[in-house]
Amino acid sequence: MRKLLRQVGAADSEFLASLEAEYNRVYQPDEPAETEWLYEHILIAALLQDVGELPYQSATRGLFVPDDDVRSWVGLKIGQDTSLWPAKPVFTLACLFGSEIDPFLAPLNSNFIAFLMTADYWPDADLATAFLPVRHMLDGEIDADRIDYVHRDAHHTVGMLGSSDDVISAVLTYDDQGPICSDPAPFANFLATRAHLYSTVYFAPQNRFRVMLVKSILRGVRESQELRLTFPLISNQYMSTDSFLEVDDVRLEEEITKLSQSILKSRLSKRAGTALTEFTTGTKLYRHFWLRDVEAADAPATTADIPVPHDLFFEVFGADASPSSGVRFSTEGPDGEVELTNIGECNGPHFGVTSNARATLPILGDVLVFYPHNSKGEDIKAVRAAYTDRTLRAALLQKARNEWDAIPPDTRSLKGFNGPTIFISYCTDDITEVRRLVSQLHHFRRRYFVIMEANQGIGGTTARNSIDGVMNTDSAILVASRSYQQRCSTQLNGNIMHEIRTMHDRRSSSPADYPVVPVSVHPHHEVTNIPWSLLGMDAPPFTGTVIGNASDTQLRATVEAALAAIDAEIGGRP
Repeated sequence: MRKLLRQVGAADSEFLASLEAEYNRVYQPDEPAETEWLYEHILIAALLQDVGELPYQSATRGLFVPDDDVRSWVGLKIGQDTSLWPAKPVFTLACLFGSEIDPFLAPLNSNFIAFLMTADYWPDADLATAFLPVRHMLDGEIDADRIDYVHRDAHHTVGMLGSSDDVISAVLTYDDQGPICSDPAPFANFLATRAHLYSTVYFAPQNRFRVMLVKSILRGVRESQELRLTFPLISNQYMSTDSFLEVDDVRLEEEITKLSQSILKSRLSKRAGTALTEFTTGTKLYRHFWLRDVEAADAPATTADIPVPHDLFFEVFGADASPSSGVRFSTEGPDGEVELTNIGECNGPHFGVTSNARATLPILGDVLVFYPHNSKGEDIKAVRAAYTDRTLRAALLQKARNEWDAIPPDTRSLKGFNGPTIFISYCTDDITEVRRLVSQLHHFRRRYFVIMEANQGIGGTTARNSIDGVMNTDSAILVASRSYQQRCSTQLNGNIMHEIRTMHDRRSSSPADYPVVPVSVHPHHEVTNIPWSLLGMDAPPFTGTVIGNASDTQLRATVEAALAAIDAEIGGRP
């Protein structure tokens, strides 16, 4: 970061002038802020930006969250409502304002540092566009952190294309949209190296396997009251700041090792016990394979429910999709005019890997499966048979409904959740997208009800549970998809049609009596044959983007739009 500031912060630069002007406008200090004093804030924000990360972040995200006391205390410090913030920014600011760091910040504006570190979550309209060039330097496509870790990690693993100094020296400045460079080659090399790291190192099957094992172990501990009492540090979902600071990667592994040496490990389920043994000893030889998505036209019409052996582990790859590149290249024409060209439009042999989803592994929706070599038994035979007839991926996606990262299926009566109650109507084939959508509803602390299990509820039958789900809520989000459409046409007495007919009955007097907001997993033109007329719709008023391959940001915006539509309908009732 110090090198970047030297590169773009010349005394007469627009970057420096913008930084000083914005600070003086927003914070209105008694005396204009000095450059070096402002740079100290940026350096501290760069240094501390990841202190709020959880240990084994990929495995523990969602399993550990800040408790209400932490959220309230952080919110008071910055004058913001943090009740809907993800865990990382809350824990980050809890550390920033903690007793170890806060005394060192006395000469500085700690609120400014806090904003720079967590700006994406501040709804303040006045701050929303402030300090954008600096924010791109801290958390952008070419920021100090990425320039650091990409070249460091590549040096130890896949080898490097260029160096960090090459990238920094090619930066001309940062503006509201991101970096502007003088030479696209170092940036193309950098982006290609980062893509290569993700496909072959960060998401390497060996790394993902350990993540799967940790998640299985932690879930197993939470399923046993005795284990929860004995290992509270890794079993309590809601963490204080002290607990967060106590549990780093080393301490988490120590607790898992203690569990493996305890007689109480017999309380674990078979799956969690297998994960514990494999994580601590690695006694079995595991192999892996990827299950690719297949086009609906080629997929078998039905999917058998297969038993998943306790020593088989799998996960659906659903990482955030990469946005289009915001890096621009400055060129001067023969007439002296300077033009900015997006680096994606520049020719180069490597740059395609950053924009082509099929150029690198893994791919959104792929399922990574691990199984022990020489597995035997009827369950593994069923898995092999499903693999042969190409139904295994769909079967595992259905099984994924048990892997909801501690998100409850029903928040209607939970403290701290509000708004009209929302029923989620969906097809189990789309469980991955629905899980992400429900995670967003949980993040927004909204009251919802989703049937995660076939036998969930008190209706006695799955059809009764579907009907009761609609009858006992105020509104619905309908997750349209090719599979949802197929169920409507082939299973006229199935659960989905029961839900649609019950929605029809509730909307018979007025659509506002039971708002239904459709979102779609697949392109809208592919789901036109859902019986929309039963819902009083000539054409479905789809909300937001297609969520099948949506990034986290796009999905969050779609859920926000759906909630706004529901709130507007219910708020307009006479």
